[in-house]
Amino acid sequence: MNLVGCISINHKHAPVELREQIRIAPGDILPLLHKDSEAYTLSTCNRTEIYWRELDASAVYAHLSSLSGIAGDTLREVSEHLTGRDAVRHLFMVASGLDSLVIGEPQILGQVKEAYRDCLALNTPGTLLNKALHRSFRVAKRIRTETDIGRYPVSVASEAVELASRIFGDMNSSTALIIGAGDMASIAAKRLKTRGVKRLNIINRTHRVACDLAEELGGTAKPFECLNDELAQSDIVISSTGSPQPIITRDMIESVMKRRRNSPLFIIDIAVPRDVAPDVGRCYNCYLYDIDSLTTIVDRNFSHREEQARKALDIIDYEVDRFEQWIGALDAQSTIRDLFTMLEGYLEEQLEELTLDEQERAVVEKVLRTSLKRFIHRPVSFLKAHPGIDHIENTRRIFQLDEDYQDRHKR
Repeated sequence: MNLVGCISINHKHAPVELREQIRIAPGDILPLLHKDSEAYTLSTCNRTEIYWRELDASAVYAHLSSLSGIAGDTLREVSEHLTGRDAVRHLFMVASGLDSLVIGEPQILGQVKEAYRDCLALNTPGTLLNKALHRSFRVAKRIRTETDIGRYPVSVASEAVELASRIFGDMNSSTALIIGAGDMASIAAKRLKTRGVKRLNIINRTHRVACDLAEELGGTAKPFECLNDELAQSDIVISSTGSPQPIITRDMIESVMKRRRNSPLFIIDIAVPRDVAPDVGRCYNCYLYDIDSLTTIVDRNFSHREEQARKALDIIDYEVDRFEQWIGALDAQSTIRDLFTMLEGYLEEQLEELTLDEQERAVVEKVLRTSLKRFIHRPVSFLKAHPGIDHIENTRRIFQLDEDYQDRHKR
């Protein structure tokens, strides 16, 4: 299991001001790879992670430091470095939503899959990580099916709306502004609508996308150029764009607050990197919450999901055990041994179907055994000469030596 390594920089250990500086795309890891290595990268609002085989952790940290401009010692302080079973278990927990800010949130699985597709396009995952990722998808599906952890879907976006509703109580007289029209912004907009907000306005850089979401929800799409005007007229602002720089600054809000005559403005920024400059919260009567501010709110809901989380962890531990068994078979001698075990099983099946006396059985068994040994001689010889992990796994798939041989992956 020590074949797998992982560095995770996530919401549990790194504040948002650091997380927003560390965004790793699949192409960023290419300079570290060589012919025997593989890697998978994942970046979301709450985490940046790299999984690998045949790479040195120190080299990965140095590369992260170079990309982010953050000192290596600082990166080590705010990250988790996991190896072997712990790294695989962490991947399964991430894909299942058990390591999320909101336990059991469903969006993370889609993000894990999307990142996997991006990595596949650059050929960075190999046999080991392909298997681990496909197993993580299956684990997530099992947990959704076999536990109630996803019975009440929640997310960071929906919790942001819950925060707004606690502040305002009845939203029937409130005007809300959503900035962005991606998944998180859409979830927030829909939750605001169900909460009965009086007016819902949506701004996005691509106006057509804002129009589509507004039409779906009965809101109003506004051009991005109207951002200042909409801030001046809104009570609640929830922002979730993909902008690399803040789109709302302190100067903007100070100007807006004068137009509002300092009536309270609540801004909830769930983007990483942040959409709202941190010093906006210093403006009089402007109340700013970022994604880390939601942690205490989310914690209050954990007890309701704790029992289901324990059931989910049992599933994860079982699946990690199975993955560990698969890795244990990833050597040429084990695979050759399994090929001969398969041969013996097939031989017994054939003999049981025949009605033979002892002498006839001995003759048929000898012929069958000789034929089957000749049949597997070539793959056995090939594995002895080429005991690489890819060749071993391909052999195990061709001969269906593992219970889950039907899983698909490509290199």
